[in-house]
Amino acid sequence: MMFSTQTIMYWSIVVATVTAFIHIAFGVAVMNDATNLKSSNPNSLKFVGPFFWMLTVLLGGVLIVGLYWLIHHSSLNNESIHNTSQ
Repeated sequence: MMFSTQTIMYWSIVVATVTAFIHIAFGVAVMNDATNLKSSNPNSLKFVGPFFWMLTVLLGGVLIVGLYWLIHHSSLNNESIHNTSQ
């Protein structure tokens, strides 16, 4: 099956657009979550502030979202365990 150049370009644009929307959606979600974490406890946010977490998610995508969750919300975070037990 042969694909024309136009078909390949079309699907490349579709994939790039969907990827951009996913990165933006996750970036906004991480920004909101990081802002909430910072407002509830200023020391609970690790490494950088909400804006830089959003930028790293925009550039890094789903892997950085997973890293953010692992650092801030997983059971590996000691503060997360203490907050859920109260």
